[in-house]
Amino acid sequence: MFSWRTQFRESGPKAASKKTTSKFRTSVYFSHAMFPVHFQIPTIALRPFIQLYTQAEVSLRDPLVIRPIPARASPMIEFVFGDRFKVRHWESQDEVITPTTALVGMLTRPHATLLHQGTFHSFVIMFQVHGLTDLFGVPSSEVTNHTYDADAVLGKPIRELEQRLGNCKTFQERVSVADHFFAERLKHAQGVDRMAFAADQILSSSGKLPSAELAGQAGIGVRQFQREFSARFGASPKLFSRIVRFQNALDTKARSSTKSWTDVAHELGYFDQMHMVHDFREFTGESPTETLRQLELIFRAQIDAVHAGRAAERPNMVRRFVI
Repeated sequence: MFSWRTQFRESGPKAASKKTTSKFRTSVYFSHAMFPVHFQIPTIALRPFIQLYTQAEVSLRDPLVIRPIPARASPMIEFVFGDRFKVRHWESQDEVITPTTALVGMLTRPHATLLHQGTFHSFVIMFQVHGLTDLFGVPSSEVTNHTYDADAVLGKPIRELEQRLGNCKTFQERVSVADHFFAERLKHAQGVDRMAFAADQILSSSGKLPSAELAGQAGIGVRQFQREFSARFGASPKLFSRIVRFQNALDTKARSSTKSWTDVAHELGYFDQMHMVHDFREFTGESPTETLRQLELIFRAQIDAVHAGRAAERPNMVRRFVI
């Protein structure tokens, strides 16, 4: 156990049931008009570590905006400026106030429901699966399925970044500040180890590579590979691959206006459509169609650009839609 682990101030319960319940099947009062979202990918040098930056802007008192947070194969840090919002965690009916800067690890199950009401700007840094570890030295397994006060975990550097971001007036200014901050951290970044390389391989193959092949690439036996991967990321390679495949199924469907869910299931290597539906239920608590609807609300402009064949005109087009 890492000694700094005791410094964490966790903002959510530590354990969670894996059983999917109907609690997350709630109406989502959420529209693009009242919830404008901005996206930008980082500089080329940072892309092996950071997927994207995003900013949401909310200014309302009523109605309440409810947004479920499903499983996700990557960690993130979220900075909230203005009114903070409430979170109802997966295994609890209690509502807690989020910290102003929250560190959320990789999620292997539906994590929480966010309840927005008020005025705030939320700036999010979505890392690659091993990016948080590479840039800050935080072991991935220590934060998987947890939310923490990022100030307590990452200390002075993240507090300074929070202050700089808070002084910015536009999304582009915040992107510039974040790019500069992480460019400095690159000078001391950890090298990509064989488990990080394996995770990248799983991502690039849409979760299709078997453990035997990944173990062979790492030069170790299958059981050793499974142990090392689980210790590194807090999830088995099989579970991680299933989450990646689920995310790619959602991304594939969002990018195509003609493919059916059956087509998507076949393309991603599911045994049949019902196996895909089962994974969506496990990782989101929702059906594929409802999960897609929520994704489309967030990425509406970018999805429209893909459908219209204008994606090439958007240099900051996200590589993969994530929710």
